[in-house]
Amino acid sequence: MSFFDEGDEPRTAIRSPKPPPRRPPARARRGGGGPADDRTLLLRRAGAGAIALVLVIAIVLIVRAILNHQALAGLKNYNAEVTGIVQNELNSVRGPFFLALDGAGGSSNPTEVPTTLQGYVSVEAGYYHQAEGWSVPSQMLGAQTYFVEALGLRYEALQGIETQLPTALGTGSGQERAIKLIAGDMERLLAADVMYADRVKPLIQQALAASGIAGEVTPDSAFLPDVGWLQPTSVAQRILGFIPTSLGGAPTSGSPGHELLPPPQGVSVQASNGTTTPLSTTTANTFAYTPAGITFVLDVLNSGTLTEHGVQTKIYFYKAGLNTSCLTKTAQIKETVPGQTYLSPILITPATCPDPGAFFNEPLRMTAEVVPLPGETDKANNDQSFTVEFTN
Repeated sequence: MSFFDEGDEPRTAIRSPKPPPRRPPARARRGGGGPADDRTLLLRRAGAGAIALVLVIAIVLIVRAILNHQALAGLKNYNAEVTGIVQNELNSVRGPFFLALDGAGGSSNPTEVPTTLQGYVSVEAGYYHQAEGWSVPSQMLGAQTYFVEALGLRYEALQGIETQLPTALGTGSGQERAIKLIAGDMERLLAADVMYADRVKPLIQQALAASGIAGEVTPDSAFLPDVGWLQPTSVAQRILGFIPTSLGGAPTSGSPGHELLPPPQGVSVQASNGTTTPLSTTTANTFAYTPAGITFVLDVLNSGTLTEHGVQTKIYFYKAGLNTSCLTKTAQIKETVPGQTYLSPILITPATCPDPGAFFNEPLRMTAEVVPLPGETDKANNDQSFTVEFTN
């Protein structure tokens, strides 16, 4: 027996330690609450969605309120713009235009009246073009179409009246036609008034009412003062102060006629101090020209048997090879009574011609004339001619 074999103790078995028990998942530790957690998550998501929906609805309502406010403001602004033009138009065009037109023939200087009217026509054109450029709410498109058309009719009518007035104030063959054309333009003004009253104002008020807007006033707009302006005889009476024979006025019985008084009284030149010197019919009449011009005075006699109105006088010049049309000037005597004489001054201003130098130091034949009236038979004494020369 070996030494090493004696007394051997039994060997001890070495065991591996047991692994610690695995912890169950958190969900399992909470007693298996999976479905409840899903519901909570869904509830949270639903709550967030509800909040988002409320915000969206609130934003939509706010935007809609803003848009509605802007739409209502746009309708009110359009009504205010129309009101502004209507009021300005009546005050700055209609009133002064007819004030100048009525009695134009009896004004201190009838030839200036058309120029005065031209200024009012320009103002009316401005209102017309202003309205044309508006951007309007869709509810007002109908009213806007008629409003612009009404303003356009007024502008055209005033322009036509201003254009025809010089001929209407004269005594030539075109006077009757000019007065009738003016009466026709008055009908355009009436048409514009009817269009505004029957279309523009009702459509504006309907659009305002449909949008729930109350208390907004749309003014009336009557441009034509009265229907008397539609009759040619009334137009003539108001503008001229009388009715021409061509329109049935003044008695046709009697003899119309005017003449220049025989030399040396018929035509004279007026000095700056107001004194006059008769023109010579035998020698050249020389005048030192100044920018103020030279005033010739015609002495006119009503040699007929009728009282006449708007008697026209004229001075014109002639020189072979020279265009003297710019020197032609006219004037008017408001009324002449049989057997009475009247002075008619006419200012000649060569400086207004394109080439005034062409008329200086040149002998010119000047003719002074009282324009014959319709029905006037004896015209031999209506004009006189002289030789004049302007020096500079």
